[in-house]
Amino acid sequence: MAVNNGLILIIFILITTLLATGYGFGVKAQRLPFTAEIGYSEKQLQFLRWWIKLALIAGVLLPICLLVPASSQPSSWVFWGSYLLIVAVQLIIERIFSRWLVPSTVVPIGFFYTAFRLWQLLSGFTQLTFSYLTLVGFGIVVLFWVANLVMLMVMVIPTVFVGEESISQ
Repeated sequence: MAVNNGLILIIFILITTLLATGYGFGVKAQRLPFTAEIGYSEKQLQFLRWWIKLALIAGVLLPICLLVPASSQPSSWVFWGSYLLIVAVQLIIERIFSRWLVPSTVVPIGFFYTAFRLWQLLSGFTQLTFSYLTLVGFGIVVLFWVANLVMLMVMVIPTVFVGEESISQ
């Protein structure tokens, strides 16, 4: 079953939403070793402002541009449509959950969606036909999301993880 299959997408969204809900309630109840707020330094905030702009370009606008030359291929529409759907769902869920539960819910949501997006891209590499230029663009998208996953693990997760001493007994 392909990763861009509707059933796989729905199952992923449901499981990730349930995990994010559990995370949010667990942090609110102080049962998980994470903070409700994300404690970024001024340098980190400055970096993230730049990173979000890069994410818009490499993660949204470039994929839209890659869809245009391949618009006559149904497999390209399915692939990039699924990709962009997952991006949109992630942004909506992050917005809702960060307001409804705790702001730090964006961290696990971002982590899981980025990992899933990389799986989508790996699958797309084997499904799509590329010209040299579209292959370069596709490579940039993949490299950005790999870098995003690393950034989440190195910079973002440590700002919300406080360790076992924070868990209420």
